[in-house]
Amino acid sequence: MIYTEVYVPSIDKRYDFKLNEDVPAHIVIAEISSVICQKEHCNISGDQKQLLLFKESDYKVLSLNLTLYENDVRTGSKLVLC
Repeated sequence: MIYTEVYVPSIDKRYDFKLNEDVPAHIVIAEISSVICQKEHCNISGDQKQLLLFKESDYKVLSLNLTLYENDVRTGSKLVLC
């Protein structure tokens, strides 16, 4: 498990997450967006499959089919969901 901070620019909020580094990024995106929507009592408008997750440090978009570990996401990494 890794601990990361996820920033969501559309609502200008940051969230701390404990994520499994062995899960593909597209599944992580679905889980993160679901948790945020539950917390904020909102729905995602548009196609959820168009959401991207990238590392804040180098603005590298994560490859959707690779795991977080394979995308070089480690504890302390800051991610952006948009």
